[in-house]
Amino acid sequence: MRMLEGMNIRDHFVLLCSLVNQTRLDGVMVQSCELVADVACSNVALLYLLDATAQNFVLSAGFAQGFSTWAPPKLVHPIDPVAGGACPLAQAVMTGDPVCLDSGFNGYDISQVAKALDVISVPSCLAVIPLRRTNNSVLGAMAVLSERAIGPWLNRGEARLVVKSVAAAIETRQVVARQETDRVSLEKSLLRVEQDRSALRRNVSASLTRRLIGRSKPMQALRERVAQMAGQNGAVMIEGGDGSGKEKVARAIHEQSRFSNGPFVFADCASLTEDVFAPELFGYKRGAIKGVASARQGLLRKAAGGTLYLDGLERLGDTAQAMLFRLADTGFYRPLGSERDRQISARIIASASPDLARAVQDNEFLPALYYLLRQNVAKVPPLAECREDIADIVQSVLALLHQEEKKTITVEPALYAYLTGRAFPGDRRELEGLTRLAASTVENGGVLTASHFRSVETGTTRDAEHCETMPLPEALAWFEQDMISRSLAQAHGNRAMAAELLGVPKRTLADKCKKYGL
Repeated sequence: MRMLEGMNIRDHFVLLCSLVNQTRLDGVMVQSCELVADVACSNVALLYLLDATAQNFVLSAGFAQGFSTWAPPKLVHPIDPVAGGACPLAQAVMTGDPVCLDSGFNGYDISQVAKALDVISVPSCLAVIPLRRTNNSVLGAMAVLSERAIGPWLNRGEARLVVKSVAAAIETRQVVARQETDRVSLEKSLLRVEQDRSALRRNVSASLTRRLIGRSKPMQALRERVAQMAGQNGAVMIEGGDGSGKEKVARAIHEQSRFSNGPFVFADCASLTEDVFAPELFGYKRGAIKGVASARQGLLRKAAGGTLYLDGLERLGDTAQAMLFRLADTGFYRPLGSERDRQISARIIASASPDLARAVQDNEFLPALYYLLRQNVAKVPPLAECREDIADIVQSVLALLHQEEKKTITVEPALYAYLTGRAFPGDRRELEGLTRLAASTVENGGVLTASHFRSVETGTTRDAEHCETMPLPEALAWFEQDMISRSLAQAHGNRAMAAELLGVPKRTLADKCKKYGL
């Protein structure tokens, strides 16, 4: 047999170059079959690749001389180790050596190969050549079928070079195809992550817009700052005047942060005098305080995993400032009567008035504490700088009334011009309280006007005739709102002082303020 002597070297070189330059895996597989069939002067070449489990053959490509439109069916054949000796494909893959059947198929089951040649008669000679990767593991096998003996070709060095070139080309394109698949999968994953982040940002923005109301540029900047600080873990300082909504900002930061699943614990610094600061914040063990028999968890322990909000930082005394500085600086505290320190597991958010900076300059407040907390600061703009937010605030109060009392009230457009030209010493809290108070004088389905605001401001909310027809629960609620609003205005927004003026506990006043939106 002189197969190789009649080879057209030029045509084979062209096929080999085409194989090397092929960029698609399916093209490489088809051209590999064509090249092997051509150089071996065989009738058919079939390419079988192992799947990812290495437990199955996958018929991946084929070429038949004289059948330009023929393509083998996509078949999957399990590898049976027990019957491997009877299947030339399994034997070649399991042993790593070629199987050449030039003298008939006696003792071998070639049904898998015959099934692939559905419309083509099976030639009389068969050789199965294992294909190896660069690491010498088995990639698959090439089944070559011919009417002439194939063994003499297999024994030539040129045959080994062709088979090695085919295996290298297929392996290279498989690696490139996997890399492309991984790249596409990574791009899709990144796109999903970005879509999730965009959806999260929209949800955060919507949530912040509901809590921190206003379309003005200062309020937009505040919401962006809150969203930024919510993703951080350090202590936060919120600066703003009385009634500007510092607590709402603190709650917004808490709700959007990783501490949102924990509690939000409020502490009024005005009530944390020198002698109660440590017991209130740090807690104490049983017997640590004379005359107190039981132990008590401090506010830091109650806020574990959440947020401790210190309102009115400027009202802390010197000793309390020093203890708070050590707490914020080290992250540790010691309950009274305990022998070991505890680590803080709550985030600290403090609020202060703009006067705190002047107090630091006058040595009335500890500079170290001020600058430590001020590393993350959010400034709440006064209503005087956000006049365009007045309409949004009024509408939010009326929407809340509708939700709570099913009361529908519309607004006369001229009211906004009146409110825009009016001063609000009590800032947003004063506007919200006046809106509730004025709305209480309007019947369901009525229109809220500037006259309603003027009447509640002058104390002539209702004439005698109107009061006589007002239901008692509504009259009591209106009177309660009016008293609380006046007390808060007199106390310049200080709830602790307002509670003393009204003669009620601070917790009761806080509940009433929440009920009436004050």
